[in-house]
Amino acid sequence: MDENPHTPDDYRADAWIPVIEAAFFDRLRRLLGASATRSWPEPADALVRRRLDELDAELAHLVANAMDAANVRFTALAAAAFEVLRPVCGDAKAAAIVDDCLNSPLRQQIIEGTTALLDHAPDPFTALVEASRQRERTSFGPSFTFERPVDDHDTYVLDVRRCLFHEALKATGHPTLQPVLCRFDLNWADAITPDRHHLRFIRPVTYATGPTCRMVFTREENVPN
Repeated sequence: MDENPHTPDDYRADAWIPVIEAAFFDRLRRLLGASATRSWPEPADALVRRRLDELDAELAHLVANAMDAANVRFTALAAAAFEVLRPVCGDAKAAAIVDDCLNSPLRQQIIEGTTALLDHAPDPFTALVEASRQRERTSFGPSFTFERPVDDHDTYVLDVRRCLFHEALKATGHPTLQPVLCRFDLNWADAITPDRHHLRFIRPVTYATGPTCRMVFTREENVPN
């Protein structure tokens, strides 16, 4: 079996964002139901799309390449929906709806894809680290700054010293949405089963709770029964 059934295109931000956006709006319409047209002067999804396009223009100064454009739009999607929902729903409920729409629709698909990657790899640790490196190149690019204080056979520590998601979110004026964006990574991380894949992934800090983001991949000793 192939060590890594994924291709570089699987990690391209500009390929994923339209899928995420379509799933977001489908989930939004389902969650709001009849209130989507009753509680707002126009259908709520239409208002979100309009505000999303406005935020895209307002955040254009952060965009230097196609990866940036996709990642800024991902951030703007959360901010635009929050701005439209908040006057009717309040801060807490609006944030919860945005969280659901952003993180729930593709969760099972991402878990299944990551599980397949790990299950088919002769060395799941190496496969996951290589997937992370590939995302650094094809999903994030130079608008993110990565440092690797530990990078050896057993442990890979990735520090994100500059995060475009964080910068774009601050520019929208909604830094309280940072946990919502950071939770997206848990979709693939939750596919890891330490007893089966003999590795663990932890994030001791993200921009939601501190001034940086740290991701730790480490092998789990395979002790025969």
